[in-house]
This record gives sequence, C-alpha cells and structure tokens, in this order.
Amino acid sequence: MSADRSTVRVSHLDVMHSRTRITSIIGPVRLPDDHVIADRLRVMAAAGPHARLGLRPSTRSNRWEFDADAHRPTVTRIDPPASPLDLYDLPTDTDLPADRRPTSVVLAGDYVRTDHNHGLGEVALALTMHGVILGTIDPSDTAVWQPSRRRGNGIGTAVARTYGSDPRRAWALRSSLRRAAASPASVPEIPWAPARAASVSTMPTSTVAGLRVWRDERDPGTSMFAVFASVLHRSLTAAGVPIDPTATVTLDARRYLPKGRVPLGNFVSGLEFDLGDAPTPATIHRATADAMSSGRPVANLALNATRTRLGLRAGSDGTHPTARSREPRARLLFSSIGAVPRHGTIPWLGTADPFYVAHNDPTGPNGITLTWAIVGGAVTTTASFHGNTFDRAAIQDGLDRAASDPLGLLP
Repeated sequence: MSADRSTVRVSHLDVMHSRTRITSIIGPVRLPDDHVIADRLRVMAAAGPHARLGLRPSTRSNRWEFDADAHRPTVTRIDPPASPLDLYDLPTDTDLPADRRPTSVVLAGDYVRTDHNHGLGEVALALTMHGVILGTIDPSDTAVWQPSRRRGNGIGTAVARTYGSDPRRAWALRSSLRRAAASPASVPEIPWAPARAASVSTMPTSTVAGLRVWRDERDPGTSMFAVFASVLHRSLTAAGVPIDPTATVTLDARRYLPKGRVPLGNFVSGLEFDLGDAPTPATIHRATADAMSSGRPVANLALNATRTRLGLRAGSDGTHPTARSREPRARLLFSSIGAVPRHGTIPWLGTADPFYVAHNDPTGPNGITLTWAIVGGAVTTTASFHGNTFDRAAIQDGLDRAASDPLGLLP
C-alpha cells in the first residue's frame, strides 16, 4: 500500500453522482508534451483530497480511498480524430464499468478529451482540471487550492447561512415548492439498458448577440440562462421530440457559502419545475429566481444527501433503471457552464472553430441533459441522452434549429 493512501469522508452528494461520468472534449489547442500534462496532473492529485483527483469513488460508501499515485489520471495519446465528436466514446471505455473507470486524459492531435467520475465533482472540478492541463492554472500554487481546503462538505454551513440568517426564507421555500413538479404517474414499461449518446451544435457569435438584443428589448432583467433554456425547450418540441412538462434546472449552491469557499466536489443542485409545454424565458426566470431567493437549492442539497445516506444504510447502491416507458417523454435538464475559461486564456490554434463540449450522463432513460458553454461569444450546446430512447437525428435537428434561428422560436 502506498504511504500516501488513506480513507476520507466525502459528501453523500458525491456518492449520489458516482455512477455517472462527465466527458469533455476541447480543441484545437496548443498542447504541451504528454509528460508535462502527466506531471501537472500528478501535482494536482498530490495537493490533497480536496483537489479530488487522488480519490477513488465508491457507490457503496462515503468513505473513499485517497492515493495520489494510484488514482491520478492516466494520460494516453491516440491518432487525431476525423471529427472531435469521435472522441466521445472510446473502445477503452468498456474495459470497466462507468463507476469504476479511473479519470483519463486522452490526447488526439490538437484535441484533448477528459473523462471523470461525476462523484469527484462537476463543473468546478472539470474547469480546474482543464486549466491545469492547458497551463492556465498552476497546480503547484498552494493559493489555487485554498478555496477548496475546508473542513466538512459545506452543506451544514450553507443551511445555517441561508435559513439561520433569514428565517423568512423557510416560508418563501414553501411557495417555491408549489412550483415543483408532481410525481409522475405510472406508465407501461419495456426492458432497458443505458446507451449514452450525444449531439452538439454551436450558435454563432452574431446570433447570440441578436438574442441578447431581443432580451434587452423584450424581457430586460431576464437571465440569458432562461433565454437559452426556453429556446432549447421549444426547438426540441419543434423537431418532434416529445417533451415532459417537468424539467430540471441546475443551480450552483456555492453562492450560499462564505466568500472564498469553493468546494470542488459536487455542490450543484438540480431543481425540478413544471414548465408546461412551451415555457417563455420569463417563466423560467421567475421560477429559478424564486427558488434561489428562498434558498431552495440548499434545501435540495440537504434532502438529496439525506436520501443517499439512508439509501446506503438500507443497502442500496443506486443502480440504473432496467426499464423505460413505451412512449417516453423527454425529461430535460438545463445546465450552463458559463463563459470558459474562467482563468487565463485557452491556447486555441485557430485552425478550426473552438470546440468545447461537456457531456453529463443523463439521469435516467428519459433524460436529455442540455449543457452549454460560451466560448468567445459563441454558445456550444451538448445534448446528452440515450440513443435507444430518443432518435439522434431528431435531437440534432432540435439543436440545429436553436443555433440557427432562436428568434423564430420565441413568442
């Protein structure tokens, strides 16, 4: 056993997410030599459990093994792809179950592909790891890790700050929960197994600018997140994808923590809302704004952590569903990475349009996760879904409609 091996207690939110993966593809970029990338990731892993890369996720316990040498990311190089999306699924991905695969970095020509267990973290971890790989973040700088170097998982702190500082939020929470979706009715089912797939489309900078002008003139004060979510909801409907009125919006709960505390583990809350058949940007904005002001993201984190803890005590390991509805309706999940990078400048080569996509495994057979990133003013959206539930061509058609004519989809 390595001298640096130990076990550490992680959040039950990390356990909850430990059966799914996050896969990112970036390029074309100027990449350092393989050994330089491997050394940078070694330094990041050695920074400690709060840097996450030295942890070995488990679906059965919140006591995870930490070994900076044994569990640091693997770095390999393969031939350049015909298309960057060809890097999405690689043959080596089937060597181990998704929850047991180590973090991997694959270099392919001028593109880099990262794949990690969602239990290690979400957007905050992925962007940090990408910055370390590309040289925009120095992993040897101890100040880099200071915001994540705190005792505890942060949930208790967030709850105390949110509801202890203003008890009226508890009443506001009741009002916000009335907008939450009701439990779905039972439907006929057929056998099913995961078959993850992805589609990608980019909205040009000029189109994004036009969308901002529309927002400023028609709906000032409405977030661009709500605008993009409304456009995507409507575009998939227009493409013939059956959409469930219940959708999930991810909100980063780190805003409820003290300034300077930024855990790299899972701290994003997925809130369900009944958005109806064709939600406007204002509808989505009001629902999310009310939820944030009431502290609902914090309450949801605490609830999910408790559910997972109780599930572990009952012997559950959160296995995937084995059946899906015969006539599935897509449960959309909206997630924004925001502008990238958050630190420094990505060394784009300029030989092709920047490609920065992130795939989050959908939460179930009917899930379609829509993740977008803003790069140089353009918006690239990735739809993550199961190819044996929804038609890839219809999903791609929906994304392309949103990217090419978003204004034509809005009321």
